[in-house]
Amino acid sequence: METMNSDDDKINVNTIERIVSVGFGALLLRSSLKKFNLLKTIPSIYLIYRGITGRCLLYNAIDLDSTERHNVNVRSYFTINKPREELYQYWRNLENLPSFMEHLLSVKVQENKSTWTAKIPGYHREITWDAEIVKDEPNELIGWQSIRNPLIFNAGKVVFKDAPNNQGTEITVIFSYRPPAGILGEGLAKVLNKPLEYLIANEVRGFKQIMETGERATNKLNKE
Repeated sequence: METMNSDDDKINVNTIERIVSVGFGALLLRSSLKKFNLLKTIPSIYLIYRGITGRCLLYNAIDLDSTERHNVNVRSYFTINKPREELYQYWRNLENLPSFMEHLLSVKVQENKSTWTAKIPGYHREITWDAEIVKDEPNELIGWQSIRNPLIFNAGKVVFKDAPNNQGTEITVIFSYRPPAGILGEGLAKVLNKPLEYLIANEVRGFKQIMETGERATNKLNKE
């Protein structure tokens, strides 16, 4: 007799959702038992089942899996009136990054690894993570990513290309991060994506200002 694996047996609910499901289901069940109410009892039992087993029939029906995590990418493009060799050298010294990335408090470099400390808008504590250079093509590309299980996995890449007609350098900056809480985290990340795009665009603009004029504009974000 053959045993067939079914998608119905697959865990498709992440840990946070499971905890919430059990907690809310238990509260609903308690309420329904005080004065028997079938309309409350059935959903409460289902929520508890969903939390304990990690299986959601609705998710299975629409082919959704909240245990899977996907990166959220934010891109910014600028043309800077400087040769790409000069721009590459400044960015490649990662300790220069806080001079224009105002949410960064410091970057300390040891060989090919670095420690980053930042204060994120709306989050009242400093966060620190380690990163490493994963790709380095002189005067063309720098890629890095966080290591050692950070709170939020993140990575970045900056690409330098000659602008047409000797008009300086086109740079493309890509920041990628992975929300920690599956679908719920991704939903929050999508809400925050526009502010993040603005933040990164503003900081890359700061890079342009420093390289072209030697100083950052005075309308800085408050780091305190």
